Amino acid sequence: MNGADTPVTPTSTEDTPATPGWVEESLDRILASLPVTADKLAPFRASYLDCLAGCGRTTDLDQAHDACRQGFLRAVKDGLELDASTLRTLEQQLEQLELSISSDI
Repeated sequence: MNGADTPVTPTSTEDTPATPGWVEESLDRILASLPVTADKLAPFRASYLDCLAGCGRTTDLDQAHDACRQGFLRAVKDGLELDASTLRTLEQQLEQLELSISSDI
């Protein structure tokens, strides 16, 4: 057996879309201000970060970020009980984070 007949699986060194570490840290600070446990926020956080990572260097990065943010906010609104004021503050904080990402590229 020479290994040619075994399926190829990605390793931890494979290139996959990812956000810079500072993005995750900034998002964690934003989410820490919410009246929800980190465990409940974890799937929403992961999905949002995956979406941001998938934006890469698209031709309209702002539009791609907007889609990620709106999807995240819809999911949080549907899945968690947050008031309108908290959701608006969260949206503003995410917009600032996305502007930082855009300026970092």
